[in-house]
Amino acid sequence: MRIAEGDHKYHVNGILGHLCRLHFPGLVEFGGTEEPAYTWDHYIAFPDLPDRDGRVFAKKAEQVTAELWVNLPHYIAFIGHS
Repeated sequence: MRIAEGDHKYHVNGILGHLCRLHFPGLVEFGGTEEPAYTWDHYIAFPDLPDRDGRVFAKKAEQVTAELWVNLPHYIAFIGHS
């Protein structure tokens, strides 16, 4: 696959941030209280629900991680051609 200049401008941390915002679980039950999911531990604690593609992961963190690894090869190919 050949990636032309300008095809991919995202960095891994930007992709991870986008995925966390996209799959933000909102308020989660954590440590006996309900609080906003601001840490990775909150994503680990939150059970996932079916997404629009019908995929279900055990925890929200698993979905974010799975989608990050789908994007990572594209990023590696991009930086390899820079």
